[in-house]
Amino acid sequence: MEVKRINSGEVEVRCALSDIRIEQRDGESGGRTVTGYAAKFETWSSPIHGWFIEKIRNGAFEGCDMTDTIMCFNHNIDAILARVASQTLTLEIDEVGLRFSFDAPNTSVGNDMIELLSRGDVNKCSFRFSVEQDEWLYADEDNGLKHDQRTIIKISKLYDVALVVYPAYKDTEASVRHLEQRKAEYLESLRADEQPDGNAPDATEGEPPAGDSDQESGPDISDDTPFEEQPDKDDATARSLSRDRLVQSLALKIRKE
Repeated sequence: MEVKRINSGEVEVRCALSDIRIEQRDGESGGRTVTGYAAKFETWSSPIHGWFIEKIRNGAFEGCDMTDTIMCFNHNIDAILARVASQTLTLEIDEVGLRFSFDAPNTSVGNDMIELLSRGDVNKCSFRFSVEQDEWLYADEDNGLKHDQRTIIKISKLYDVALVVYPAYKDTEASVRHLEQRKAEYLESLRADEQPDGNAPDATEGEPPAGDSDQESGPDISDDTPFEEQPDKDDATARSLSRDRLVQSLALKIRKE
């Protein structure tokens, strides 16, 4: 298991189906107060990009910087709906998770949100955040896990909460790349720990000594036969050709006489 404090400043994005509701206050003809949960504690997510699941530990938002968090549509700052700094967005932490509440503004975006939420066309909530500390349990043969498990222990900053039509897959993918790099570095450190110091395998280990080869490098000479007594095939051939030329020369000489 790897527990680590993170100071990379990476911004992550997560999206989940949320029970977003429009509340009607006393004396109002039409409700415009939107409430829901941006995140819920101790609830495992669906597999993220197919390789890990995660949950947010109860207490992860304690000390989190939410002083200027905004509520918007599809993480578009041009479609802002409320803001903590202007006291139009309320964020509360309870036993369930991080709860939000805001009154939809009387703007084109605000009016559109009320209509789309009422119809159910928009029913998801997404948030952007930075993690300060997390805990990983990587899947292996020993624990039999199907996916790596990440527990977010502490969130350092909450940038925005957004009502979204679809999960921000591209943003989510970009935000987990540093997690893939972390896993690779962690596994590499484990392999380094398993390799004893000074016992690196010798590049020549297992190779036969020089000259000790199964291939023949010369004539097969037995120990009890001197080298000079071994017949030379090339020399024997040369002598045979010389005898033939000598016989031919004598035959010509006899005929002339």
